[in-house]
Amino acid sequence: MAYCVNTDVYSKTGLSTSEVASALVDAYILEATAELESLAGRSFANGNSVTEYIGFRDKDITGLYQNNLQLSHYPIQSISLFTKLDSDGTATTTYANLTSVQITAGTISTVDYWLNTSNDSLTNSILPNGQIMMKTDTFPASTHGAKVTYTYGYATVPKLIESVTSCLAGIRTWLHFIGASYNRLNSYSIPQQTVQKGDFYQRGMQNINLLTEEANRLLDRIGRAPRTFILATGGNR
Repeated sequence: MAYCVNTDVYSKTGLSTSEVASALVDAYILEATAELESLAGRSFANGNSVTEYIGFRDKDITGLYQNNLQLSHYPIQSISLFTKLDSDGTATTTYANLTSVQITAGTISTVDYWLNTSNDSLTNSILPNGQIMMKTDTFPASTHGAKVTYTYGYATVPKLIESVTSCLAGIRTWLHFIGASYNRLNSYSIPQQTVQKGDFYQRGMQNINLLTEEANRLLDRIGRAPRTFILATGGNR
């Protein structure tokens, strides 16, 4: 799924179909969409389906097992399967589901758990943030103590996502235009006057730099996925 359309890119760059064909811009939009998902570490499309296995720590200093878990993706749109697993991966307890209709209507609680919510900065609305708080049950220490199948995403692509995608696609579009127009005239003379059009390459790079700055500013608001993964343990192996 593309997060913007080519008219967004033309508006953002000031270029037109006479300078860069719409088919090329459409291809750059798909590249920009993939880049954004990689940078953010999640999809912003509608109804992304995920099956996730959650591990749990041992008892805390008060002797209690963990009674909550955090899903990797958000906002949550539905939960179609939620089970506790034993050490062999066999389901020992099955918890209630939440449909997309229920969550859209504001139902975030079942007989087994609460689905926590918080303000989503992309839409400025209260949405399920992926944290599940159990009402009565707890999870013993396990590498794969729970299995959750759920969907996440946005019914409509947020405006900030459209904007940053058009910036990323616009950078590619300008790079193509500069590369394909390397011999473009910077000035021309007629008997009556000499006209300076300015350094074409410099003007192109100025636009690219502006789009890059805007993309970085928007990414700071959207959030970036960690670029380094560090795993540490207090065990002896």
